[in-house]
Amino acid sequence: MKTKIAKIIRIITVPPIMILGLIIILSSLRKDIFQNTTQIIISILFLGIVPILAYPLQLILPKFKDKGREGQRKLAFILSIAGYILAVIIGYFMGVGSNLQFIYNTYLISVILLTILNKGFHIRASGHACSATGPLLFLVYLFGFKAIVPCIILGSLTIWASLTLKRHTKKDITMGIITCIFAFGFAWLLQRYLIK
Repeated sequence: MKTKIAKIIRIITVPPIMILGLIIILSSLRKDIFQNTTQIIISILFLGIVPILAYPLQLILPKFKDKGREGQRKLAFILSIAGYILAVIIGYFMGVGSNLQFIYNTYLISVILLTILNKGFHIRASGHACSATGPLLFLVYLFGFKAIVPCIILGSLTIWASLTLKRHTKKDITMGIITCIFAFGFAWLLQRYLIK
């Protein structure tokens, strides 16, 4: 039973579902984030759908098909980078609001940092923990103190599920969370001081 609950939590908190949840909440409760329906669709497409395509595509692409979970993970990184780059470029081109561009920039910076840590320095940082932390940070940032308790509960459940299923170690999860916080902070500084 414990394992089943952990698996359900892991599925619910995969990065594309977490970002879709964030987009739904923001489009419903913060009408100022999206200027029109096109921006909502673009956000769902490039932050949510493109990265989640790794799961079905891994089953058919020869280069990743026989590599199991590792192949799926690698493809997810590639598609996430592609989706996030397109979101950032299109966001600037369309002139989206500063908060939406802040979200796009944070996701792109986080996946770049994860790639550098995991591939460049061989420091395993959990992409799942990083991407699950992002929406929680944005909910607290955009909704204030009332979002803290639900976010802490969801974050704690995500960590518990990863540890219970032995998908990541405490160090992997900690590095993933730190990576997201750093990306969030860097994107905030970028948005506030360098991008007009």
